[in-house]
Amino acid sequence: MAALFTTPKRNDTTAGTHVAEPDVRRRIGLAHGSWRRVTRRIVVGAVCALTVSSLLMPSVSLAAEWVKVGETKYNAGTAAGDETGTWSWDGADDLKLNNYNGGEIQAAGKLNVNYSGNNIVTADWIEGIKASHGKNENAELNIQGDAGSTLSVTSTEDAILSTGNINIDGVGSVNATSAGFDAIDAEGDLAIKGSGNVNATGVSDGIRANGNITIDDSGAVTARATKDKGIGTDKNLTIKGGGTVEASSADGEAIWSGGNINISDGSQVKASSEKDAAVEAKGSLAATNASLNANGVEYGVYAHKGITLDHANVTVRASKGRYGDAIALFTYQDDIVVKNGSTVDAFAEGEVSAAFSTRNDRPNEEGGHIYISDSVVKAIARYVGNGDGPIPYSENKDGETSPEPQGENIGIIAQTSEGVTPAVISIIRSKVTTEGDTAAIFARAMSADGKTIGTIKIENAAIQTPEGGKVIDYRKLRDGIYEAGQAIGTGDATVDSLYIKAVAKSTTIAPPEVAKPEDPKPDETKPAESKQNPKPEGSKPTKAVAASTTKAKTTGVLAATGDTSGAAIVATVLAGTAAIAAGTMASRKRS
Repeated sequence: MAALFTTPKRNDTTAGTHVAEPDVRRRIGLAHGSWRRVTRRIVVGAVCALTVSSLLMPSVSLAAEWVKVGETKYNAGTAAGDETGTWSWDGADDLKLNNYNGGEIQAAGKLNVNYSGNNIVTADWIEGIKASHGKNENAELNIQGDAGSTLSVTSTEDAILSTGNINIDGVGSVNATSAGFDAIDAEGDLAIKGSGNVNATGVSDGIRANGNITIDDSGAVTARATKDKGIGTDKNLTIKGGGTVEASSADGEAIWSGGNINISDGSQVKASSEKDAAVEAKGSLAATNASLNANGVEYGVYAHKGITLDHANVTVRASKGRYGDAIALFTYQDDIVVKNGSTVDAFAEGEVSAAFSTRNDRPNEEGGHIYISDSVVKAIARYVGNGDGPIPYSENKDGETSPEPQGENIGIIAQTSEGVTPAVISIIRSKVTTEGDTAAIFARAMSADGKTIGTIKIENAAIQTPEGGKVIDYRKLRDGIYEAGQAIGTGDATVDSLYIKAVAKSTTIAPPEVAKPEDPKPDETKPAESKQNPKPEGSKPTKAVAASTTKAKTTGVLAATGDTSGAAIVATVLAGTAAIAAGTMASRKRS
């Protein structure tokens, strides 16, 4: 197995675009991480031109300078409409639709589209609804509908487009379909709010914006793409409001952000891609009091600047990419943090795979650590590919390795290179079940002098399986670079290979069992279950804690079994999980 630590090939570029680089075939092992080719539309010239033109315009848009409905153009200052009353314009910024069925709607400047009834806009070789910058006014498109009303826009170009901002509000339903380009495209910011439904299907993007995208909606937002992203923004993506968001792509990321992704407030997000990452953020990803289900190819969730799951319910799947790699949850240059009653189920299957993976080789960047506290985690990494799977390797007297292992598959791995804080995997008051065909858990640090060591820390929890399991040391010199770290395994000797029986391929870490309390006295009353604290399905009755004991803390050794707070923590975690899954939990701050 090769030993060089390589830098990912995904680069941060202007306006969130990606630059395709020659792919380097991974040498075997998660240490090397082959990074896939991702093509992006390069729009720097257009963005610069748009920026210059925007600076020359007033900062506030007041009204449309003209409106075009179907084939007819109407100038500002004079109201217009049809005889049957399916549409009317006040000559300023308000356009009303009432069971409209006709051609495209265009405007220069600000346009408010208010719809009621069942409305259909059909356009060929032109955008369905478009607001563009005028001579004196910036573009702004606002769409709002009544309860039970629909606005369906279909075009061979973008279905709904604004060269400025787009705001979709109300309780109606907006359906946008593009047969050639984007369904909904804002060259400024895009906001979807209210309690209505938005369905966007594009051959290119489903929903995209050059600026920020905010979905603050208690209804449902669905975005589908054929050739690009389901939901894509060059800046930040915020999802809140307690609704559901579903994004999918046949050939690109389901959700992509050039900045940060924040999911909160009971929102439920589902993302799936047939050929790419399900969710990718050039910045960080945070899910707080929310649920996320991501299913992608090569990556389930890839956040360059860290992943934080806070009282979140997360299910992530990653299947083998074109170079054989698969990582369910991955961050580079930062940490993975799971806390406050989160439940995470991560699965990856590839020639080289990991359920949790973080790595860092940049001295000026934080990261390379995994922290799990007060949560329940299941992490599984499997081998799939040509051949019979990972096999042990050995070195001959000349130091040559033969045969090469066919893959490296680790449930949870943290890795750093010289110059940064050594890799750490920390598990506190949590139940962690993890499997890997190569190793269950592994922390590895690389350095020239061998003094830097990756560590596994377990606090207020114990290794339940394998029998006799403990934190064991790993050390190997490869091509002049020391690899030093720790894994879960058996025995006392320091190992120099993960492909041996002493390294556990499956492990369970959990808070210690608590002694069953005495039967309650006749005057004692059993606490009643409530909607806020439901009994999790299939869970055991919560056991009372007779008395607290000294906190058990281990670094590189098996945790003590005297702490009685762990079982109660896990029970609370499971109860929180049931609430999240039902979508009824209340947002609350937790330290």
